[in-house]
Amino acid sequence: MIDSCLGMLRRIAVILFALLALNGLASGHAMKQVRSEISAGNGQWQASVWLEAWALYPEDGPKIPKGTPGDPGTAGKAWVATLEEADHSTMRKVAAEFLDETFVLTLDGQRLKAEYHYPDYAEPKPVLSENLEGNALVRIDLSGALPDKASGPLLLAWQDDEDEPLALLIRGTESRLLRLTARAPAVELMTIDSSGGTTIEQGSSLWQWIVSGFVHILPLGTDHICFILGLFFLQPKWKPLLMQTSAFTLAHSITLALVVLKVFTVPASVVEPMIALSIAYVGIENLWVKELKPWRVGLVFGLGLLHGMGFASVMQDLDLPEGQVLKPLVGFNLGVEFGQVTVLATAFALTFWMIRKPQFGAVRKVASCLIGLMGLYWTWDRIWG
Repeated sequence: MIDSCLGMLRRIAVILFALLALNGLASGHAMKQVRSEISAGNGQWQASVWLEAWALYPEDGPKIPKGTPGDPGTAGKAWVATLEEADHSTMRKVAAEFLDETFVLTLDGQRLKAEYHYPDYAEPKPVLSENLEGNALVRIDLSGALPDKASGPLLLAWQDDEDEPLALLIRGTESRLLRLTARAPAVELMTIDSSGGTTIEQGSSLWQWIVSGFVHILPLGTDHICFILGLFFLQPKWKPLLMQTSAFTLAHSITLALVVLKVFTVPASVVEPMIALSIAYVGIENLWVKELKPWRVGLVFGLGLLHGMGFASVMQDLDLPEGQVLKPLVGFNLGVEFGQVTVLATAFALTFWMIRKPQFGAVRKVASCLIGLMGLYWTWDRIWG
């Protein structure tokens, strides 16, 4: 029995450290997309895509952003100001090559060819805008002609190898917001008739936003997974878990809604280190607290408010159209909840056979210690890394 428990300890350690490694890989040189929009009519189509500038810069270039590329504030206007005209030329070329491979637009079975324009580059060295995380954005405009007399659904396939989703606003008399999953089947954007007119189906897909929220937890939300596991290892029983997760769910739903509705906003440079510190606290507290206390529920509620701001960061940069906030907000929140329930169910499935045995205390302490250490590491990395 002791050997079995030790084996379980080793598995937990391997899983947690593997998640840490995956989290580090996820912050590597991926092609980060912020948002996009498209319209069509009168025989023409136009689209715009905003990409984080650092993702277009060569990995072996002499002026790679300090810190981990893509982290909040590491590749803002100050970094862009250090680049030469040749650097910007390379970035424009990379942007065109990337979109030529990933932004696959078809009508009546024909791939639509695009011309690329860069409105930020009226001057050789542009002053780029920044997103809420403080990273500079490059805007790429795509345009082209619709095939003569072609009609039918205008389809878009988003073929990003890094599995980044595409948030797409379809502009027309009534706008429509979509969330496209990478490498999924092509999605119908609108219907083109033979005279060049367009018809846009109304509303965005609730299911797409549910999937987006779920993916934000599994597999991308390593830090949030650790927080939920920290709640689990305090007292792996349904009643205390229900009390904690209910408080956490209510709290993060409140701040997610308030931030998305632009009632207030908090910089990611503040929110992300505090989320990491909350993970460290929950893991370390589990080392001396053995059962749920009333004040712990209040604390979890406060930490949920914090995590809700982190969830909202996924949606803040999307510039959601007025009147089309409800479906993304509800769908994303439901997806987050399904993700959290899946984490808890998996934890129960892996440990149910030993929860009532004395040796589980050692498993609980080791897992909580590892969660606390990972939280401290993330705190350090997000402030000084």
